[in-house]
Amino acid sequence: MRFATGMVLIDAPHSALNMLGIDESLADRNVTRVKTFRRGGKRYPYVSPQAWRYWWRFTLKEHFNWELSPLYREQKQVFTAANPLKYPDDDVFGYMRAFKKGGVNVTVTRVSPLKNTPLISILPDRSSVTVDEGYASRHEGDPVPYSQEFYSTVFKGAFSLDLDSVGRFTIISKAGFKNLLTWDDVPKDKKGNPKKGTEDVVNEIKEMERIAEELGVERTGKEWVMPPEIRKKRATEAIKALRLLTGGAKQSQYHTDVTPKLVLLLNVDAGINPFISDLVFEERGEIRFDAGALAKRLKDLKEVIPKNARLYIGYDEGFTRSLGWDVNEIAKTLEKAGVEVFIGTVGEAIEEFAKEIEAYYG
Repeated sequence: MRFATGMVLIDAPHSALNMLGIDESLADRNVTRVKTFRRGGKRYPYVSPQAWRYWWRFTLKEHFNWELSPLYREQKQVFTAANPLKYPDDDVFGYMRAFKKGGVNVTVTRVSPLKNTPLISILPDRSSVTVDEGYASRHEGDPVPYSQEFYSTVFKGAFSLDLDSVGRFTIISKAGFKNLLTWDDVPKDKKGNPKKGTEDVVNEIKEMERIAEELGVERTGKEWVMPPEIRKKRATEAIKALRLLTGGAKQSQYHTDVTPKLVLLLNVDAGINPFISDLVFEERGEIRFDAGALAKRLKDLKEVIPKNARLYIGYDEGFTRSLGWDVNEIAKTLEKAGVEVFIGTVGEAIEEFAKEIEAYYG
């Protein structure tokens, strides 16, 4: 097994990227809040994991020409086409479709190979959130007051892409692992033919089989595996999309570049993400990077770090300078602990990391 793991830092100097909405507890209902959560005695702004995934999907569509899976609504549920052969986002981001069609249980689910945290502010709200007081005055009559929260902070987020699961679809009667429908799911009459009313399900299975034949999918009773070139393309593009990440709320008033200003990238042969805990933290109002803690953590995990794998550090020089960080010193600390390090811009680090992913697929 292999997981492409990473951490990103996103600079949000004057931003409101994911909103909670209007504060309904106030009588005037004219205060718009940002999302925050509590940890200990402090509150921290955050961007929800689904918002980050929406940005990621949108970037893949716009910059890598991914045809995104269409959305359907049925029985108060919204779900995608659940066709990971045709739609790469169904493959990488997973899906859940749970209902009956024509009396047939068409439930299929796929655990997402791409997992991510929320984007969490390193600074607590008391050190980062501001209330912008304004007035709507373009109409006739008295101006209408309103308040809008926004923040000045740095967000951190981590992710893990299961390289073995990309392009591999299982047919096991277990939640998250029954990725596709099969002929066994279709009720038969006494002659062994599909019963009336199952035409939609039959057509779905036939279409899936047609695509599989066309693409050269390797099929067994328990799983379908796409050709290595397709798997390689989907996995590397999912990672490369980070460099061009686009999205965020309130962009017209609080325009923010959400591309990562620092990335840490590492392949790991286990379902472990070494970047989730507090390597980047706040201390007396300043944002710090604990290179020593990362070095010890990677040393402790050396048995699951592939041979010749490198830790890729990509950074924006203006960003790290504003925080007072010396990336070369960080790299030296890591190298002293036996970690092989690549240093470059964010784009260079992502491109080099993608080559390591490509090599895994052969």
